[in-house]
Amino acid sequence: MNTACQKATNKTPYVVNKTNVVPRDTGYGERIYELAGPIDGNIHKHCIAIVDIDPGKSSKNHFHPEVEETYFVLAGQALVTVDGVDVALGQGDLIAIPTGAHHKVTNSSNTEVLQLYVTCAEPWTPECSVFLE
Repeated sequence: MNTACQKATNKTPYVVNKTNVVPRDTGYGERIYELAGPIDGNIHKHCIAIVDIDPGKSSKNHFHPEVEETYFVLAGQALVTVDGVDVALGQGDLIAIPTGAHHKVTNSSNTEVLQLYVTCAEPWTPECSVFLE
């Protein structure tokens, strides 16, 4: 067994439930629940969040100069625009957003909340997003 694994077994595992996370409300129908990442201090090389987007609402068009992301659709229907290309996604679909790609997520349902499982590497921080609108 390598040293990193041995060290990890000596620590109390980090466990969190979304219901215990205070979301960051963007003010335009999107709530971000950071489950693990540098903001709460439990991991430092990537982050994991659940993002809820209300029916008919969107994230703002933006990009990350040093972060790549993945979006995995847990529930709902999404229209994701990456560098001007629209991609329709449904439950179980994953899309990778390369570093520097301009992107926006729209909930294409008028009735159901879109729920995404989002990972970022390097870790996402508020300072790493450049908004285009």
